[in-house]
Amino acid sequence: GTRVWCRFGCPMAAMLGLIQKLGRFRITVKNDMCISCGNCSTYCEMGIDVRQYAMANQSFTRSSCVGCGMCAQVCPRGVLKLENSPRRFTRQAIPLRAE
Repeated sequence: GTRVWCRFGCPMAAMLGLIQKLGRFRITVKNDMCISCGNCSTYCEMGIDVRQYAMANQSFTRSSCVGCGMCAQVCPRGVLKLENSPRRFTRQAIPLRAE
C-alpha cells in the first residue's frame, strides 16, 4: 500500500504485528455475498486487498491488519466482519501407527 512508514518504520505497527502473529484480529467473510465493489480494499488503511479474500470466500488473518474495521463498515452488503478475539486452538486426533 501507500503507507510505507506504517508498515516498515512505525514502532506501533511493529508491536501490532507481533500481537497479530497470535491471530488477534480476524476478518470473517460471508460466503457468496461479495459483489466485488472494491470498497473494502479502497478504504483499507493498511493497503490489504480485502476484496480478493472476499471474492474467494476466505476469512483471513494478516499481520498488517490493525483492526480498524473500516473494511467491514464500508461494505454495502455486510459481507465482512471484524473479530477481535484470541485464536481458538482445536485438538486434532493423532493417528496411531500400526506396527
